[in-house]
Amino acid sequence: MAHRFFLRLLGEPELQSPDGERIRLRVRKHLALLAYFATHRGQVHRRDRLADFLWPEASPAEGRHSVAVALSAIRGKLGLRTFDCSRDTVRFLAPNLDVDLDRLARGDVLESELTPVLLIDAFLGDFEVARAPEFMLWRDQMRARWLPQIQNALVILMDRCRRTGDFSAIESHADRLQDLDEYSEQAVRAKMEARAFAGDRVAAIRIYEEWRGRLATDLDTAPSATIEGMALRLRSRGFEAPGSARVPTALTEQWRHQAFIGRGPQYRALYESWEQTKSGAGRHGLLLGESGVGKSTLAQRIITSAGLEGAISSRVQCYEVEREIPYAAVGTLVIGLLNQPGASGTPPEWLGELTRTVAAVRDRFPNLPPFSSADGETIRIRLTEAVLQLAQAVAEEHPVILVVDDVHIADDASVAVLHLLMRRTRGQRVMVLMTARREELDRSPHASRLLESQEHLGLQVLDIPPFTSDEMHELVTALGNADGRPVPLPLRRALVRAAAGIPMVAELLHDDWRRRGADCLALSLGAMTSDLPGSTTEEVYRRLFHRVFDSLSSETQSVLSLAAILGERLNDHPLYELVDLTIGQCLSGMIELARQR
Repeated sequence: MAHRFFLRLLGEPELQSPDGERIRLRVRKHLALLAYFATHRGQVHRRDRLADFLWPEASPAEGRHSVAVALSAIRGKLGLRTFDCSRDTVRFLAPNLDVDLDRLARGDVLESELTPVLLIDAFLGDFEVARAPEFMLWRDQMRARWLPQIQNALVILMDRCRRTGDFSAIESHADRLQDLDEYSEQAVRAKMEARAFAGDRVAAIRIYEEWRGRLATDLDTAPSATIEGMALRLRSRGFEAPGSARVPTALTEQWRHQAFIGRGPQYRALYESWEQTKSGAGRHGLLLGESGVGKSTLAQRIITSAGLEGAISSRVQCYEVEREIPYAAVGTLVIGLLNQPGASGTPPEWLGELTRTVAAVRDRFPNLPPFSSADGETIRIRLTEAVLQLAQAVAEEHPVILVVDDVHIADDASVAVLHLLMRRTRGQRVMVLMTARREELDRSPHASRLLESQEHLGLQVLDIPPFTSDEMHELVTALGNADGRPVPLPLRRALVRAAAGIPMVAELLHDDWRRRGADCLALSLGAMTSDLPGSTTEEVYRRLFHRVFDSLSSETQSVLSLAAILGERLNDHPLYELVDLTIGQCLSGMIELARQR
């Protein structure tokens, strides 16, 4: 492939060599002339016209001389075939020069195997040429001509960020777009998303309110329903304007100081499944990976993103101790949907059917008919139909995402219901998203059938691998920066080695270092020497747990031990009397555990 030069005209103009090095043209007007030629490649230009364009104050002879010097300078950088010249005319050829405007005109904005992402900014940025008014007028005309395509390119880049979860980069694109159009709704939406995924809900709402005020004052118009709904979902639920209480809240505070690293491809696949679900073609997902690799965090980010766009979610964490309780997992999902907008639209017959296994349904709707008499497989089929009817009723108002964490330890009855539910919601606004450990999924006969039926169920299976060494270094660096205490390089290496690619282990080890300093586990001999005990992920988990557990008071240890059994009944305080804990000791222990977290 021939070596090619590159000229950037979007932003501050810059000529680059085939190796990507910047080539300097010492005279500003020479660079201005190159920019002009590059936008009129192949056209014939009169020399006297070029002189008037950039050297209007010079005499005709001086102007022609300045043009000749500029042509020589440009030819010296790009080669002898750059121009086709006569005594009075010039034609710019430069067959070995690529210009970013050509990619922009083709809509070729995103990166590929051969080209990087296109850098987008205003035409010639802040580039100015003194005492050349005609050139400056031309620059402004070209800026206006290319503005729609530049705006569209920035929207494409923001959409790519949105689809890959890169909300740190989306804000810079949004800032550029708003510099070009201060009323751009796309820019404001992207800035709100960026602030939301930084855990700063208040700033996101402030951005919206300031922009909404400018729209009303300057243009006498109002935001679209889409962005108005996003702002409403970001608000805390206190006093609500009439009609707004049916809008679900999107929680974002958990993302404060949480860097998103290394999961762009998986996030994009999930986001595209969500988009299909939103449009009425339900798609489902199964995230596979070992403990602590980030499956639940990835699922939560998709829930947040979908929540900003109007989705409702219900989530259940499965526990080994509940594995023998039929419909335990599905029952929790049902409870999560009961108070959502649209739930009351479920036919009473099917709400009554749900009371067979979920008593909370009758608490919410006390006048339901009794469930029908049935047994065996009929119960499972009717319960599946009832859950489907509830999900469909809620989905009439907002798309629904049902999340099942650790489905490999879900009760078999719930897995069977989920199987039927996924099969019957492929054409509806319902998405089922599950997480599991692959090695344990294979040991669960009912759950493993999900893999066997993935095509039939519309189920996308995504493997979540451990972080690479570079990703782990990036994570540990981000943890230190968020804490205001940068991690020294020797400790960073020790943390990366001990964590073995598992983000949760890295976070726990970093927290242990923050608390214990030089006595932290990451700097112990076992963590730094791979041939000694203590170098496996399981051993690191065990040792970290015992370090924290041993530091707790005896009452808090008892609270933690019982809470591990209670699971989602954690707040059922009377049960703590089983281990002779008073309500006061129970609450004190929970406060201590919250501090440890």
